[in-house]
Amino acid sequence: MSEKTFTISEDGTNKQYNLVMSYNSSEIDFNLQNKDDPKEKYELKGLTLPELQKKNKVYKQFDDTLKIADIIGNKLEKKNFVLNSGCVLSLKYINEYDEDEYIPFVIKKVGTYSPSSSPSNSTEAEINRLKSENDRIRRENLELKAQIEKLTSGNSVSSSSKTTSTAPKKVEHKNEPEVEIVGSYTPPSLDKNGTIWERIDHCLKLKKDMKKTLDEILKRLNESKKKIDNFVDKAFANNPTIEDRKKALSLITEVLLLRQGFRDIDNYQEIFTKEVKEKGIKFNAQEKEKFDDSMILLGKSFPYALTPYHQQIDHLFIQVVHNFFKEKNLRFYKPNELKEVNQLKSKVM
Repeated sequence: MSEKTFTISEDGTNKQYNLVMSYNSSEIDFNLQNKDDPKEKYELKGLTLPELQKKNKVYKQFDDTLKIADIIGNKLEKKNFVLNSGCVLSLKYINEYDEDEYIPFVIKKVGTYSPSSSPSNSTEAEINRLKSENDRIRRENLELKAQIEKLTSGNSVSSSSKTTSTAPKKVEHKNEPEVEIVGSYTPPSLDKNGTIWERIDHCLKLKKDMKKTLDEILKRLNESKKKIDNFVDKAFANNPTIEDRKKALSLITEVLLLRQGFRDIDNYQEIFTKEVKEKGIKFNAQEKEKFDDSMILLGKSFPYALTPYHQQIDHLFIQVVHNFFKEKNLRFYKPNELKEVNQLKSKVM
């Protein structure tokens, strides 16, 4: 493997480390050692191309890690990084809005070095806490998804299943008009209004301030949840009217469309590259350069600091959908009334 050696300083302290970056065409390793205390060592082994591409979509243009190692080496040479206690090395990138964006690499402690009051302890504990929290949310999400699938599949076969006298009866809808499904929110992947450049600019704004984008999605989700909680249980306690059923489907459709917009956050780049390919859109040289630059910005990795917030919103989406798609609610609808909303649910959940 090839090697590059750097001397780097920990942010806010006088500590200096020797950093050796070893690399070949398939992986990159980091080794750090405190210059004043050789027993204090950290390492990150076997960082592969898929892992690097996951951290930063800009790296997707490379077929091996050699060019990525050059880019990282250039960042280290020009001091475009922050080394925090606990050896979290964050490389700094500047976007077209002159804003700093950081890609973190957690380099783990090795050897026998274990001071009684190391600042790395709190950092490592926080990382472990976040991982545990994310694992917990992920498990709950999987459980809720399984319940949704069970309820949905159970509803589809209920007409051919045997029921007891206490089972809820299927509500008959004699000559009633079908419920039309509407939604006021349009996710980026379904937005066909305006030119491709106008829609790209819109997604660039969403990407630029990801916290604001997540805040807006959560605000809309909470508003829809409140309407569902205040309306559906009460309206469906007896026999809901056609307007009640229409309103309830509109509310859950709004949530599912919002869910699509939430999923689009990870796919802004793919939305437009797919559109260009499918429509056979041709650019001149200037437009091609502008498009490529925009795709690099839209393809930037999701901010690490927002991951727990993102997971919490994801968990709330699954809860809201699960609470609506229950047999006691679904029994009031005709199969063709549920067809469109079920197709949307299967796509986004």
